[in-house]
Amino acid sequence: MKRQYLLLIVCLVFIAGMSRATVYEGVCGEHLTWSYDTETAHMTIEGYGELKNTVDSLWWNKQVLQASSWATDYKTYYPYNSCKTISLPEGLTGFSGATFRDWWNLTACEIPEGVTKIPAYMFEKCYKLKEIRLPNSVDTVGQFAFANCTTMVKCDLGKGVKYIGQMAFENCYGLKSVRWSDCLEEIDGSIFDGEPNRAVYDMNSVATIPLQDTLFFPATFRSSKQISWCIHSSPVIVWNAKNPPASSSVFYNLYCYWNGDFIFGPDVEFVPTHLCQWSRMKKVVLPEGVQWIGQGAFMGNSILDTVVLPSSLTAIHQQAFQNCSKITRIVLPDGMTAVSSSCFAGCTSLARVHLPKGATTIGDNAFSGCSSLDSIVLPEALTMIGGSAFSGIKLQDSLVIPDKVISIGTNAFENWSGLKELSIGKNVVLIGDNAFKGDSAITHISVWAATPPAVSKGTLADIPDSALLSVLPDSRKLYREHPYWGRFRMNDTPDSAMIQKTVTVDPGETTADFTWPTDSAAHSYQIDIYKDSVVFCKLTLGSRGQLLAIHFSAPERKNAKMVNEQMVNDSQPYTLSFKVTGLDAASRYTYVLSVLDENNIPLHVYIGDFATTGYTGDLQYDGNEVIPTPPIIPGNPNIQGIPTGLGNVSEVSGRYKVLQDGQLLFVTSEGTFDVAGKRIK
Repeated sequence: MKRQYLLLIVCLVFIAGMSRATVYEGVCGEHLTWSYDTETAHMTIEGYGELKNTVDSLWWNKQVLQASSWATDYKTYYPYNSCKTISLPEGLTGFSGATFRDWWNLTACEIPEGVTKIPAYMFEKCYKLKEIRLPNSVDTVGQFAFANCTTMVKCDLGKGVKYIGQMAFENCYGLKSVRWSDCLEEIDGSIFDGEPNRAVYDMNSVATIPLQDTLFFPATFRSSKQISWCIHSSPVIVWNAKNPPASSSVFYNLYCYWNGDFIFGPDVEFVPTHLCQWSRMKKVVLPEGVQWIGQGAFMGNSILDTVVLPSSLTAIHQQAFQNCSKITRIVLPDGMTAVSSSCFAGCTSLARVHLPKGATTIGDNAFSGCSSLDSIVLPEALTMIGGSAFSGIKLQDSLVIPDKVISIGTNAFENWSGLKELSIGKNVVLIGDNAFKGDSAITHISVWAATPPAVSKGTLADIPDSALLSVLPDSRKLYREHPYWGRFRMNDTPDSAMIQKTVTVDPGETTADFTWPTDSAAHSYQIDIYKDSVVFCKLTLGSRGQLLAIHFSAPERKNAKMVNEQMVNDSQPYTLSFKVTGLDAASRYTYVLSVLDENNIPLHVYIGDFATTGYTGDLQYDGNEVIPTPPIIPGNPNIQGIPTGLGNVSEVSGRYKVLQDGQLLFVTSEGTFDVAGKRIK
């Protein structure tokens, strides 16, 4: 019995010895030591300075190698195989390498203030690391720093991080929260990539990261590297970078699982090239201050349906919204001077477009394939229309090419099956091949150019010979004899719409040229020209344009004159022309042209403004043509309200007067009336 009792005591002592904790120790820097308690699976590092992986440190400690039951054929034992927690000293200044890489059981590690860099691969494959918080002193996170931390849920990068290396969070499938600083400058590549089974191109196999934070890219952000994202129930992304590289492709190919909101912050001044190409976002709202959008910035965004552009925008570069198939409406700011090539090509849902008033160029394929577009008004400032600019769309049944347009590109308006009326401006000199290919419904063409625009055989080939061609009276012979224009039908007398009512100012000679249609019912024409609201010149012309009377007010008499160079031709009673010279380059002029019957009763009244380029007020026509207001028919001053006809105006003598603000008044012995017949005084 006694012997058995002694044997039991020996066994208990042996077991107690077996369960006693073992503590290993080592050196891990010039002034740093480590100790590891196998019972608590906790490692303590003490001292100060930089942590280094020496032959007697954490990695290759001889004592550990000899005592370890984890020894392998290579006689290596890594204490991190079982280490769960680590304590780091306040005096730690940094790490020399991927210190905690492959610490499979590590669950927590607090980095002390003073550390400035998390090296590449630092926590790679720490499969059980749930959370990490970096001190504000850290400004750099190296590549793959947290790669394959598959159960990590939260990562707070502190307030000082400026750089995040590529693949920093690769395959972090459980990550819900990532917060970085407002001073972030660069993300070097695809920090959130995940490639299960390396199936890069199989979108159904790409693992997703369920981020829940708003990812804010501050004004300091200047990344030039592409970021691939692999996130599903993703947060809001706020892009507030003020001055990134113009060619930044940060969100290029944002994976299709992303379905959050993309917001542009107030500091953004431009949208870099390819920034969000082939990404997925439903709305783009750019703040005031954004000046331009780079090439392909939103190209291929298949769910984008709302685009709001600021008035500060001056340019959208080529392919910026190409193949954004859900956009239905776009308003382009008037400050833009061009619509670039393929800018909206393939936007198949686009139905409404407001083009900028100041746009002078519409590039090749700008709206090609916009099959839902059913109306468009070309701006008056337009000078060039590119090839296939509007090909393959239905649009309206009439089209007006503005007067300043010089050239129309190949296939520009191809396949407008519903186009019936076409008006071509007076400065068009070249129309490319097949510009109107397939436009077989056209029935009327008006060409305002004095010389027939150059065309090829195919330009007008699909327009029926039966289409009516209207041209300027003096150009009829040129068009009739043209090999391509001449095949269309032309009326015996010019279309009245082709006889222009214009005032053209020559700033070099301070001369105004008046061209006006004759009126078959006119007995005479009376023109009053006001200089700064004071009568400058009074003219009376006969029914055929002959000068009957002229009067210039002093002191303008010595410099001013009226030249009636082109009388109305009896055989072509289309227009009357006269010229007034001696204009003051710094003054504003207003004219009133009255068409009078044999009793000097106005049949029609036209008013308008003109000025030379020297005029410093709001009125600036720079020598361009001035179109007068529509006819004004005065009513009976004795009738209240808006008149419906001439009434008994013949019973009241009077004449017209123009006030300084351009208002036209009718002055009679019974009082002064506006053009609606309402008494003014």
